Amino acid sequence: MATLRNLSFAGLLGLGLVAGCSSDDHHASRDRNNGDVVLSGERRGEPVDVDAHTARKLPRDARVVDEGAGNSLSYSARGDGEVYLNDRSADTVVWDSKVRDGDRITIDPGRNRIEINGREQTKIDLKSSDRFQLYFLGTDNRNTSRDYDYRR
Repeated sequence: MATLRNLSFAGLLGLGLVAGCSSDDHHASRDRNNGDVVLSGERRGEPVDVDAHTARKLPRDARVVDEGAGNSLSYSARGDGEVYLNDRSADTVVWDSKVRDGDRITIDPGRNRIEINGREQTKIDLKSSDRFQLYFLGTDNRNTSRDYDYRR
């Protein structure tokens, strides 16, 4: 009788673990410390290439400065801050970097190039058919009191 009860308990525990896992390919959560949106995901089971130094967080106050699919993105920084490249098709921040006022950021998914002032920043595989969004957050703009909807 005790063995049957233990097996039943183990089976229920296993079902609980399986039910708690999501089969959704896209995942977003709020960082409990500062409310930033944490993006991670896969596209149709394919892993997304992410720069090893990327925080994978998109601050709520960051604003979209350029976006598109199949074409280059660019932005000239208007002040010091940080830029974030979001692979919107996979809901994943694939690269981020600090920038200074006047820095020119260029993203060319077709050539797998991410540049600041003409200098390559990382070597990651950007899916040229994906939709990308380039975000900017100025150093003086960090405000964690507002909610941020990353699904624009």
